[in-house]
Amino acid sequence: MENTLPQSQIREYLPLYAVILLGFLGYALTITLFIPMLMDSNFSLLPSDASTSVRVSLSGLLLAMYPLGQFFGSPIIGNLSDQYGRKRVLVLSLIACTFGFFGMALSIQFHVLNLLFLSSFLTGLFESNMAISQSVIADRTQDSALKTKLIGYGYSACSLGYIIGPLLAGNTLSYSTPFFIVALFVPLLAVWIYYSFGDDFVPNTKTKINFTKSIISIKSIFHNSSIRKIYFINFLIFFSVQGLYRVVPLYIEDTWDISLHTFSLLISFVSLMCFIANLLLLNKLATRFSTKVLLGGLLIVSSLSVLLIIVPDNFNWIWLTYGCAVIPTIMMLPTCTTWLSEHVSSQEQGQVLGNNQALLVLGESTSAALGGVVAAIMVPLPIVMTAVILLMTGFLVLRDKS
Repeated sequence: MENTLPQSQIREYLPLYAVILLGFLGYALTITLFIPMLMDSNFSLLPSDASTSVRVSLSGLLLAMYPLGQFFGSPIIGNLSDQYGRKRVLVLSLIACTFGFFGMALSIQFHVLNLLFLSSFLTGLFESNMAISQSVIADRTQDSALKTKLIGYGYSACSLGYIIGPLLAGNTLSYSTPFFIVALFVPLLAVWIYYSFGDDFVPNTKTKINFTKSIISIKSIFHNSSIRKIYFINFLIFFSVQGLYRVVPLYIEDTWDISLHTFSLLISFVSLMCFIANLLLLNKLATRFSTKVLLGGLLIVSSLSVLLIIVPDNFNWIWLTYGCAVIPTIMMLPTCTTWLSEHVSSQEQGQVLGNNQALLVLGESTSAALGGVVAAIMVPLPIVMTAVILLMTGFLVLRDKS
């Protein structure tokens, strides 16, 4: 089975991976900076006498704006790329992102909270272009193992964004500086895409796009009976994986008294493990197993490794248990995306993968909220529930007859 690409084609994919990295780097910046910024009584984004409850509530709402924009933007961007072409929509979305990041930077610089809410939402809306990059890979790659490998590189770019974002946020002079830096970088990426990416996709220009229809097109998840079950399985995976990365830190903070420096190093280490897994390990597994068997196996292994997180009573073991648990879980994301892509035609890739990206963001937001509620009952309980969901989903995949 052929599992290699010409060097020229690999170079053509590089700016697409940079787009993915940018999206998650931006989200990592919001996670890293928004909470300390709003909790800082010496920073004038809120009145100095604002209560802790107000600051915490606004922090949660503000953090929701970026992924909420991505949730609504993913199907819109996917539909636009299907009709007008991948390259054109990708470049225009990046130009819009430039204004979004500048808006966030200026709203922080001049302490305008309402503008920060709006610019965060709009930036997330236009940063929903990861689906375009996935669509290009799906359009051009027929070999399942190679497709999984290339999409896995995309999720490695996600992990790299989560590594670079906090490092950038922690080593700049002010809260607004990282957003200014990213805003200046985005136009360079747009130029790179424009001159180096050759778009051979033939858009569907006969049907006029309906923006209202695009916004509510997520409902097609429930109407397309041929892939509805796969959508449901993918949502369970997104819910479990994204939730795991939020409830485990909560468990660690509640169980052990560690410094912020140590905690940050642990998160960086976990992100690095995710990066290495998708970059080096996934390809070897994808060439050995079919997509469905690989996904089912990863789900079952993940369920067992997740349970091991709550076993040790010494913090030092968490580096091993948490680090091992994220390896199979992060590889599930590109694998389940490939599995979905294999069930639809080239003309449907943009819409379907746009919906899939929207499900990822929805799983991210809902799992964080529900994980906090369940953790209030018993802190390790969300981790146990995640392991159970992963195990059940693994059996669903392996029993699938489609």
